[in-house]
Amino acid sequence: MRRLLDTRLVRIAKTEAPRDLMEARHRSLLRGRAALSALLCERSTPPYDGRACAAALQLGETAAVELAGIPDTPELRESDEARLVRDHAGAEETFEARLWHAVPQHCDGCQPDPANASPAELLGAYVAAPHPNPPPLAGEGMGGG
Repeated sequence: MRRLLDTRLVRIAKTEAPRDLMEARHRSLLRGRAALSALLCERSTPPYDGRACAAALQLGETAAVELAGIPDTPELRESDEARLVRDHAGAEETFEARLWHAVPQHCDGCQPDPANASPAELLGAYVAAPHPNPPPLAGEGMGGG
């Protein structure tokens, strides 16, 4: 029975996703890379000035160029999101949990290795670091006393 189950799992793993799902995944990856690059560009202090950050910025720039060649409309984003939600149920919650697990490491002053940090580590450090220009609290700066 175990051998039969293993064979079925191998067959399932070898099947390719439908083309439209693969394209939605690719566009989602491009959007994520471009967004991370934009966040990292907001900061120019360590750990955002190492080789790992440069690589993340390059990936983001390349992704932004590729996205510019796609008619990446709000409707396409919604369509992709609908496809991907069915494909990876719970992915957002998993990502959020992993990010919040990484943030405390950087809150204690532990900085990622600028030469070898993964994009996830850079994002964790970004989230943990105090923002140089925090957004105003509700009601502040809007004439509301």
